[in-house]
Amino acid sequence: MKKITILFLLCCFVVLSCLHSTTQIEAIMNQSLDIKSSSYILVDMDSQTILLSHNEHEKLPVASICKLMTTLLTMEKLENGEIHLEDMITASPYACSMEGSQAFLDAGSQYSVEDLLKSVIVASANDSSVVLAELIAGTEQNFTKLMNEKALSLGMNDTVYVNANGLPAMGQHSTAYDTAILLKEVSKYDLYHKYCQIWMDQLVHPSGRVTELVNTNRLIKYYDKCISGKTGFTDEAGYCLASHAKYNNLNLIAVVLQCDSMADRFNESVKLFDYGFANYETKLIVDASQMLEENFDVKRSSQSLQIRPIENYYLLSKKGEDPSYTIEYEIKPMKAPIYENDVCGKLLVIKDGVVIKEISLVASHTVLERTYTESMEEIIKEWSIK
Repeated sequence: MKKITILFLLCCFVVLSCLHSTTQIEAIMNQSLDIKSSSYILVDMDSQTILLSHNEHEKLPVASICKLMTTLLTMEKLENGEIHLEDMITASPYACSMEGSQAFLDAGSQYSVEDLLKSVIVASANDSSVVLAELIAGTEQNFTKLMNEKALSLGMNDTVYVNANGLPAMGQHSTAYDTAILLKEVSKYDLYHKYCQIWMDQLVHPSGRVTELVNTNRLIKYYDKCISGKTGFTDEAGYCLASHAKYNNLNLIAVVLQCDSMADRFNESVKLFDYGFANYETKLIVDASQMLEENFDVKRSSQSLQIRPIENYYLLSKKGEDPSYTIEYEIKPMKAPIYENDVCGKLLVIKDGVVIKEISLVASHTVLERTYTESMEEIIKEWSIK
């Protein structure tokens, strides 16, 4: 009996020691990250899962990261056809009076939307940001109203804009959490990624003068997984960076605010990305190119219908884990005519009893109503069977 008791106590000691060791390892791992940033967040872009964060909802000045919203509104206007890349815009004296990082526009000269937008994305040009704001809304003040409306519509509830470029202004602030939402939204545009990948370029002014444009985001050149990003710096905001990196289909967004140095904002972002890529993986579980196996009957038509998910979905998990999930379908009653890409139902991804993703199911092709001849043939066919 005494031996059994001693053996039991030894087992308990070993288990407790292992737990203590695991806790120590986790503590050391977290300590080794030692992110030198007042506020930061690491997010899986596809599942919107927060992997690491600290003070992510703290309201802080974010300097030129504000230009992400200026870029987003410009992209939307381009997509809607309200403005075009080749449109020529006159630079106002007010826009050309902006300080800080500039494209050094000549007041009264005309510049294309493409050159202005490129100088904002690549070189964080304050003057170009205001010219775009005036183009879209008439005045920068009117444009900031659009910025704030868009922020609220995206769920950026702790963000307030006062100008189009992020220069210091009373009451202007955002958060690491809101910034991650914004970068995800801007990242939907291929044109944004096209300009983000530029390391060096030139802006040729109408006078023939040339401004060298150098990307303020060093990760584009020195971190091969980085796809895009936006820097920011003022004395009050410190050094900030919002960036997007991709590796093995894992899309991560990292935001660091109020770093002490330029080197810190890049180094700390890389630490966050490396942590995410080392510890997490993603698996394609919904493929938008694949039809559902079943063919569906359509009322008032002799044709059947195939449907497919409208988007891909990747399931995030820690490396070494085998995440359990189920997929369910909810199909609406279908009646012809149905046109290609009409919504026919939804796909539900369920994990641990909770719906973690809803994806629309759409028609892969058009299904029209039966013609009179087809209806008569159907009647004759049924009659002959009887």
